[in-house]
Amino acid sequence: MSNQKPEDLLSVVISTELPPSPNSRQLFINQDQQDEEASDCPLLTPSPPPTQSAKTPPIFNTLEEAPSEIPTPTLENINTEDGLSFMNIVNSSSKPLHDEPSSRDPMVESTSSSGSSSDTKEPVCAQLMTQLSTAYQHLAPDAQALFYNQENGGMPPLVGIHLVVPKPPKDYRFMKWNWPLIRKTCYWSLMSILTGCAALVIGIIATMPKKCDPAVEWWQGSTFYEIFPASFQDSMKGANGIGDLRGIVTRLDYLKDLGVRVVRLNSIFPASHYPEYYSDISNMTDVNKELGTLEDFSVLVREIHMRNMSIVLDLPLYPYVKISNDEAAPVVAKTNETKQAIRNRRDVTNDAMIRVLHPSASTTSVEAIGDILSSVPSPPLEEMMKQALSSNPADSYQGHLVTEAIKIWKQRGVDGFYLKGLEHYVNEDTFVNYLKYWRSLVLPSGILMCHMNVLDAAISVAARNTILARIDLIDVILRLTNSTKDIKAQIDSVMNGVLFDKPGYPWIHWSVGNVDSNRMASTLSVKNATIAASLLNMMLPGTPSIFYGDEIGIEDCECQDHKDLAHVHNLVPMYWEKKDNSDSSFSPMGITTWLPEARKPTETMLKGAITQMTRLRTETTPIYVKAVLRENQITANCDVRYAEDDMIVIERWYPRRNSYVFVANFGNETRKKDLSSLYYGGYVVVGPKYRINRDVYFKELTVLPGEAFVIKLDK
Repeated sequence: MSNQKPEDLLSVVISTELPPSPNSRQLFINQDQQDEEASDCPLLTPSPPPTQSAKTPPIFNTLEEAPSEIPTPTLENINTEDGLSFMNIVNSSSKPLHDEPSSRDPMVESTSSSGSSSDTKEPVCAQLMTQLSTAYQHLAPDAQALFYNQENGGMPPLVGIHLVVPKPPKDYRFMKWNWPLIRKTCYWSLMSILTGCAALVIGIIATMPKKCDPAVEWWQGSTFYEIFPASFQDSMKGANGIGDLRGIVTRLDYLKDLGVRVVRLNSIFPASHYPEYYSDISNMTDVNKELGTLEDFSVLVREIHMRNMSIVLDLPLYPYVKISNDEAAPVVAKTNETKQAIRNRRDVTNDAMIRVLHPSASTTSVEAIGDILSSVPSPPLEEMMKQALSSNPADSYQGHLVTEAIKIWKQRGVDGFYLKGLEHYVNEDTFVNYLKYWRSLVLPSGILMCHMNVLDAAISVAARNTILARIDLIDVILRLTNSTKDIKAQIDSVMNGVLFDKPGYPWIHWSVGNVDSNRMASTLSVKNATIAASLLNMMLPGTPSIFYGDEIGIEDCECQDHKDLAHVHNLVPMYWEKKDNSDSSFSPMGITTWLPEARKPTETMLKGAITQMTRLRTETTPIYVKAVLRENQITANCDVRYAEDDMIVIERWYPRRNSYVFVANFGNETRKKDLSSLYYGGYVVVGPKYRINRDVYFKELTVLPGEAFVIKLDK
């Protein structure tokens, strides 16, 4: 049977002369249809063997050639060559069923030795492992099988490959190891390492600081509160119209809620006509009887420390203290005596040498010269020099008034001292030594303070360096009565000055009101701008200070009956707001105060803003730090960005943190500004209640008279 195909295809010649056989017919009938389809798969079709039998004609012919004839297959040939040989796959050691190695199966072992050795009835797997080589029958990739006629019972031929399995040695050394123990050891070692790594990571995370803020001392960045004790609170036990130490104790909770960290007392020393002439003191180691006793002072210190606050005491040096060369007279006298003894001995020795060089007639021998030298009276020079060198220079400072005052008050629990009037002694010869010694008395946790005038008045380099090295806080008082441009000039002059040259230099103690200046509420054109001025003071880099009453905006005393006391009109008794119908005034009812009590302050929209600001300073690094250290250079982290039309804008920044901007209006008119060239926007964190947590945009910034607020800028 021949099928005609196009010229570009091959023709297949299939023989039709195969006689039917019952066995073969039954074999193909029982075969599954899927097996028949699988037998036609080209991938499993065997390829012709390399040595073709003479009886096997080629089956591929072009269409133009005559088809070749294929010998008629018989059932015997089918069973022998194609069917039964497949059983050798199962058991290669069995003898083939009337089958000899075909010329198409060159890989099959045909020696009789392999057949004889496989007569043993061992398992197939054992024979495969013991024999060096074993023939394994499988379907060869013969393409001829594709063209066998399935209807005639064609089957793909079988070919063999050699499966070579080398025989392993009987045992290895590692086979004798205790592998269960090794596995357990490795497992638990790995688990221990993982557990240790996890514990290490958890420990590192748990011990890491929550924030990387620069470390500061208790006096750095904290809010100070300056009190004139006679005008703060009169206690019920005293009840004489003059504030006392017990009254301060009753108001410590108020200061704690305000956010105060340090309480500073102006003057507590005995003075004639206290408190009208408080500066005319008689000693610096006792407490004025109008204020209480030393026991009351101890109670005050204990209560302050219990609230995690500190206390600083003013020491009024000028004009009470005298620091001059006269006080060093004992040391100078000893030095002069030593020099005079040396001079006298030199003179005596010179006279003797002159007599030796010009001997008389009766003294011509060497013995006479030796007698003359030995007879010269020698003053106790060695003893005097030893006494001068062994004497401690600090001994000359022991009896000094300031030295004794610092020692005594330090023992009573005072944490720091404000040396008022120190500028009058800065150019004294003994200033450097005294200041060094006083500094040693307050160490390790105490501080010394002075005014900025001390640094300005220092002429010598040694005095300036001593001030910068021994003083912790330098007081700077801002004048707010002029324009905002003047305020900007004052701030810039300080931040561009010597105090920001090195990190170890003193911090700035900013003040806008004190015992020697008028009340801000009486000097500013806008009455309710007092709190705005205090907020400005607390926005600057350093340590802010609040003068008592400025947090509510009390004014000077305007009393006609006390014109002779104009120098203390700013020390008006504190105004206390009554709560729950309770009597919380300065003095009990019916007691005449030494000055008329302060009137009720002007209403302001910034009520409670001081408390908000003190809390913000303790929580926000950009505000409470003094400066930023960049490339070994210290830079003040404060910029006055705008100061015009009675408005001022101050920015505080810190690397990788949100910046904060202070905005205030010290004028009498509402200001509307477009400051979008400086910032975009943020939200208010300190200020009037109607602005708190509200978004603010600098494109249209509106500020009312006397209003101030702090904005946290968007990143």
